[in-house]
Amino acid sequence: MRILGIESSSRRGSVALLEGEQVVASLEHEQQNMHAERLLPLLEQLLAEAGWPKSSLDRLGVGVGPGSFTGLRAGIALAEGLSVGLDRPLIGVGSLLAMAFGALAVHPGPCCALLDARRDELFVAVYESGPRELCAPLALPVGDLSEFLAKYSVQTVVGEVARTLPHQQGLAAGPTVDLPHARWVAALAGLLEEASSPPEPQYVRGIGATLPTLARAPGNPQ
Repeated sequence: MRILGIESSSRRGSVALLEGEQVVASLEHEQQNMHAERLLPLLEQLLAEAGWPKSSLDRLGVGVGPGSFTGLRAGIALAEGLSVGLDRPLIGVGSLLAMAFGALAVHPGPCCALLDARRDELFVAVYESGPRELCAPLALPVGDLSEFLAKYSVQTVVGEVARTLPHQQGLAAGPTVDLPHARWVAALAGLLEEASSPPEPQYVRGIGATLPTLARAPGNPQ
C-alpha cells in the first residue's frame, strides 16, 4: 500500500511517502506561517524524487491537530483536494498521537505527547502501545503538568517543549517526534479506519479571538 502523509499543525510542515511500513521519502520545511505556500511544492518534489505519480497513491493521511489554526487549514485543504481528485480514502490523524506513536516504537508507555499551546498552556494527550488513547487531547496549564503525568502513570514524555519543563519522566527525542511529522501520520493512516478518523481539525480550545461587531449596511435589516 502506498500512503502519503501530510502534517502542518506546528511550525514544521512535512510530507512523507510510505510503501507498506517502509519510509520511501520525506521532506519538510520550518518557515513560519508558510504552509499554504510550501506544502504543494514540497509534495510535488517528493513525488518526483520517489518516481511516483499521484495516481499510484492508495491512501492519504493528514495531521488534524491540535495546533496552528492556519497551518491545519492549509494541510487539510491540500489533503482533501487530493483525496477528492484521486478518489482515495483520507484519514485524519491526531498530531499528538503521531508524536507518541513515533516515541512508543522505542520507548515504554504510557507516553504523553506535549506541544506548546502558548498562554502558559500545553496541548497534551496520553497514549500507550497499540496505539490506545488514555487521555484525549486537551489544553493544560503548564503548572498542572506534574499532577497530570502522575495521574496517568506516564513513563515517557515527547515533544521539544518538554526539554524546558520540570518532570521526572524519561524524554523521547528525535527529529521526527520533537514536533508532529508526516512520517508517523502516514504510518497511522495505514492502521486507522477511515470511518472513525475523519479529516476534521482538533482545535481543542477556541481560537481566542473576538469578531468585531460591524454596523449594519444601509437598507440591511439584519
